[in-house]
Amino acid sequence: MDALILAGGATPPELFDATAESERAVICVAGKPMISHVYESLVPVTPVTKIIAVSTPRALEILPDSVQKIASGDKMTANLFAGLRAAQSEQVLVVTGDGPLCTPRTWMQFLDGAAVNLLDAAYAVVREEHVEKQFPGARRTYARFCDGAFTGGNAFLVPRSRLEALENLIETAFAARKNPLGLAKILGIGFIFKAATKRLHVWEAEAKVSQILGCKAGRVEVPDASIAFDVDKPEDLRVAESFLRK
Repeated sequence: MDALILAGGATPPELFDATAESERAVICVAGKPMISHVYESLVPVTPVTKIIAVSTPRALEILPDSVQKIASGDKMTANLFAGLRAAQSEQVLVVTGDGPLCTPRTWMQFLDGAAVNLLDAAYAVVREEHVEKQFPGARRTYARFCDGAFTGGNAFLVPRSRLEALENLIETAFAARKNPLGLAKILGIGFIFKAATKRLHVWEAEAKVSQILGCKAGRVEVPDASIAFDVDKPEDLRVAESFLRK
């Protein structure tokens, strides 16, 4: 399986003020660039046989020659699909380059969960209670379903055979993200209403995405909340430093 590291983003202003580093992927955490932490966590993962990185110039220079390197652009979706088209495996593990606390075990929890549920496309999620237990007081955005509150993780499993459908979905959804009528055209007005009134079950969302993509898609609940931890703010950097130094 190929693994794709997406690490093309610029440093958010608040984090830049604290680090004076314009390339987010090379911000040092516990003495090591963030992208190095992510790369090193993927190397021991047994299913991963090749690593691709889409990132900024200095971040790519840090990585070894065994990594397939692609220069990132300004658009996240373009970076994603540039990396996916460079991959060769049937499924691609996509991770972000700003999650320095993930370990090989974290990625295996996600991949094992997808395999057990026979998912073609998968998205990592973490329950609110697991985040609070591991990172007390952490500020995260949660999607609230009848089944519980979940935050998104920094890992996806993407089937290369469905790239065209996935690209169309992402571009259409992104264009309609602030337009309820546009979203309703994609998902259906009943779906939008249930979500807005917190009466939506997770399985309904999974069924809708599976229908759109034409494959079995679903969430994987990961117990390790590190998969949902990313460094966006100075306080995130302090938490990551503390965890890694321990």
